[in-house]
Amino acid sequence: MANILVIDDSRLIAHVAKNMLTARGHEVTVATNGEEGLEAVATIKPDLILLDLIMPGMDGYAVCEKIKGSPATADIPVIMLTSKAETADKVRGLEAGASDYVTKPFEEGELVARVNTHLRIKELYESLQETNRQLQELANRDGLTGLYNHRYFQDAMTKDFQRAMRYHESLSCVLCDIDFFKKFNDTYGHQTGDIVLSTLARIVEDSLRDTDLAARYGGEEFALVLYHTPAAAAFMVAERLRESVEQHEFIANDLSLSVTISVGVATYPHPDIPDHKTLIECADKALYKAKENGRNQVISF
Repeated sequence: MANILVIDDSRLIAHVAKNMLTARGHEVTVATNGEEGLEAVATIKPDLILLDLIMPGMDGYAVCEKIKGSPATADIPVIMLTSKAETADKVRGLEAGASDYVTKPFEEGELVARVNTHLRIKELYESLQETNRQLQELANRDGLTGLYNHRYFQDAMTKDFQRAMRYHESLSCVLCDIDFFKKFNDTYGHQTGDIVLSTLARIVEDSLRDTDLAARYGGEEFALVLYHTPAAAAFMVAERLRESVEQHEFIANDLSLSVTISVGVATYPHPDIPDHKTLIECADKALYKAKENGRNQVISF
């Protein structure tokens, strides 16, 4: 059941509300003033708050505004408890961010019904947020490999390069391309080619830190973003990846395949790299050089 916070300076009202809600299986915490209530909000992160409108010191309006003003607590529904029946007071409470109100003295049925309604709305909202998060994650992923897609990589590079410039951090871009990939499709079929791509994606993921980023750049080309990684360290990461691919046995439809990659590395800061587009272009130039030099090697810009 839900974790509910009651903020009310009337011990009688707080006791009655707690008994009513505890009987319904909820866990109820009581605070007797605004300051104590805000401390409880920060500590227990309640699912719902019952908030008295008129209290000495910090009143319910001010408490509600602080709760709604913090990103950490803004989504917690607040039901105001008020002995005032004037419309203006209710409107002021709703403008402060309250979701609803109950006039004191309240009936058990009304209080429980309003609490359950807003708990259900919160539950549905959180479910919708999670669904949207999952959909956004799917939109950012390549359907075959599960790595981030080209668009997400470009967006990330734009932001990451700006941060690297601002904080004087190292940022490395690695582009790798499967050598002679066309022969896998032409000789064994596109299904085998897809297995090679998916297998390589797993090797790429395993070679990186959790904080780094891997994406399918396009076709048989993959992109890596290495954060706080200077040029020498980025070359070592790329070389380890190249060796891992060369040593791995790719199994596809009962076939054992040997796969190699060519890799280009570029790192900011560099006198010839003023922006993220140039960083990617320089990594691409290094990749082209690696292929031109005979493939299955790492070249740094």
